[in-house]
Amino acid sequence: MDIKQWLSETAKRPIYDQDIANILGVTRKTANKRLNAQLDASDLIRICRALDVNPVIALVELDYITYTEVADYLDSDGALVATADPATLSLELARKLNPATHAPLIDELANRRARSNSPAPPVQTDRYDPQKDVADSSPDEDALRAQQEGNDFE
Repeated sequence: MDIKQWLSETAKRPIYDQDIANILGVTRKTANKRLNAQLDASDLIRICRALDVNPVIALVELDYITYTEVADYLDSDGALVATADPATLSLELARKLNPATHAPLIDELANRRARSNSPAPPVQTDRYDPQKDVADSSPDEDALRAQQEGNDFE
């Protein structure tokens, strides 16, 4: 696919040689020559960033790199959710949910609050009461029954 066409479709606006020239800091003629000879990857990345287009997608879709190369790179530093085994996912989830892993952040927030002299929000000490803490918007059946019984006698 033509690079300008792909950029125009992806950026959702027309992209002209002059736009590319402005981004690269070259003349329109030089930009046109580079486009015809196929841009080098660094120029493509620079253009994509200027147009708010993901450069990795551009590199893959315009055949500079393959999907396999991207996936292999991602798997080398960390597993993707799709390729990680359940045990690894479980351990990572447990680590993220463990309050001890957030201790430095909790300490930092406590220090900020102490420095700002603002009182800590009150701690709610009462427990959950299912009779009191229920949100129910259904009609009151007893009231409806009493109303119907009253209507039956009228």
